[in-house]
Amino acid sequence: MRSFTILSLVALHLVWGVSGSPFHAKRYRKTQLEDQDYWNSIGQSELKRALGQKWNTNVAKNVILFLGDGMSIPTLTAARIYKGQLAKRGGEEGTLTFETFPHVGLSKTYNVNKQVADSASTATAYLTGVKTNYKTVGVDGSVEYNDCQTMFDSNKVYSIVKWAQDAGKMTGVVTSTRLTHATPAASYAHVPNRDWECDGNIKPEDFEKCPDLKDIARQLIEDEPGNSINVLMGGGYQNFDANATDLPKDPLDDDPNRCLRRDGRQLTQEWQERRAATKSKHAFVRSRTDLHNVDLSDTEYLLGLFSNGHVPYEYEKVEKNLDIPTLAEMAAAAIKILKNGPNGYFLLVEGGRIDHGHHDTKAHRALDEAVAMDRAVEEALRLTSREDTLIVVTADHAHTMSISGYPARGQEIIGLAALGDDGLPYTTLMYANGPGYNYTIKSDDDDDSEDGDDDDENEHFEVSRWNVTQEEATAWDYTQLAAVPKNSETHGGDDVAIYAIGPMAHLFHTLHEQNYIAHAMAYAACIGKSFGNCDGRDNKITPPETHFQSTTLELEGASQRSSVVTEREREFTYSQLTTTDGGAAQMSSVPALVFATLTALWLRQ
Repeated sequence: MRSFTILSLVALHLVWGVSGSPFHAKRYRKTQLEDQDYWNSIGQSELKRALGQKWNTNVAKNVILFLGDGMSIPTLTAARIYKGQLAKRGGEEGTLTFETFPHVGLSKTYNVNKQVADSASTATAYLTGVKTNYKTVGVDGSVEYNDCQTMFDSNKVYSIVKWAQDAGKMTGVVTSTRLTHATPAASYAHVPNRDWECDGNIKPEDFEKCPDLKDIARQLIEDEPGNSINVLMGGGYQNFDANATDLPKDPLDDDPNRCLRRDGRQLTQEWQERRAATKSKHAFVRSRTDLHNVDLSDTEYLLGLFSNGHVPYEYEKVEKNLDIPTLAEMAAAAIKILKNGPNGYFLLVEGGRIDHGHHDTKAHRALDEAVAMDRAVEEALRLTSREDTLIVVTADHAHTMSISGYPARGQEIIGLAALGDDGLPYTTLMYANGPGYNYTIKSDDDDDSEDGDDDDENEHFEVSRWNVTQEEATAWDYTQLAAVPKNSETHGGDDVAIYAIGPMAHLFHTLHEQNYIAHAMAYAACIGKSFGNCDGRDNKITPPETHFQSTTLELEGASQRSSVVTEREREFTYSQLTTTDGGAAQMSSVPALVFATLTALWLRQ
């Protein structure tokens, strides 16, 4: 066997010498024998868990909604593999924490006037229970985009944040985007244009037509329910303060939809003055250090604005040594404050930069942000009880990223997949459109004709693309290949997943309209339209819901992790394939039959 393996590798080397330079794809090899006994055991174990599943019909004292912006189902798959490979495992066999939740459904993401929706209309759906038009926030479908004269008090819709406040609960909004961005805005604001984040983005003629018009930042500070939200953390400082300045580690936002206040107001100062006037225990923080210095057990209101624009990507916080909390740290701080309230709370946590990584067709960033949100979910599980806290994890819409190319098990998900028929490598992750469009069209005449004559009917054209390396493909700034050129990759119209655990989590169980999410969460907590409709429900689980086990954190103070998880981790032990190029398995542009045959024989060894 050993001699055959060596001969196979020698043969591959000889073919490489004939066919050209190989490309390198890092791969994590599995050591577990996956025979029929193995898979039967896995299947029976999963069946046993399914048969033992019980419903938790408690009233949800607390509700936490985690929203992965743009977290499509392919994103979940790729992020799951990426998470495993960060731990030097293959990744395919693992799970994101919330993927172990017992109840799963799907959400239809179309809105009133678009097959493929944006984040403002979808946020309105899952937070208010009402679907609406593209790029509108907190209003129903009778409001036309960018037309303030179609918006009235009668067609404004209010979110679960207000429903929770009306029931005496504390509320919080945490995001890795600007606090005035589409997702958080839908929890408190009402505008016909999502880009009206500050007054600088509203045209003078709109103010003339609608004298009472307020930008999103003002609505957060001045109006209900925004003014009563207990915990607010994210970015977007320049939308609140006209005196915001450009700093080396915190530049002014360069997003195409950036906003600068023109009215000279300092809304963060006004927020602090309002809190002081009501003698509320409050804190305004601009950094991770500031946040750690807050006594969370003795704080009623917290406003944290950690950047002028969007909160930097998680990898940037590390590489640039930024004094900015992670999404998990923000979520944990929010829960610790909200737990001080006697009547429970509603908390929205958005992993918003998943979406931005996808728009730039930089899949590595998107996957890293998805794993960062997964860590925030772990923190929430650690700090809460399954008996009284409903946790829902979902997405607002999809993206056009796909997973393709027949890569081997354990092959690096952010790297190269295989070779195209043109002899050039391509990545496992690619997009249908976006800035990653990178093709060149060459004709036969390009090299041997100078007269510019294009009349030859037999002229041959050839499409050429970038000969990308593994090192380039796995960089943070690598832009994945896209089929159609767009300055910003579009959203996808796919259904997205819903995961739930805790009281009434079983309400998420099939294909749902996206606006159903708000109604189900409200019913679980007996708030909003379901206020008072909790007859016959108590705070006891019968029988108890004991199925959930974390793969990375100890839950509920347990001193030992699940034996099932431990066993599976032992079964799925991976080690990096060691080769002369520092851990990369080599493949080459060889004839398909020869390459496939030799590779299959080699992998079996």
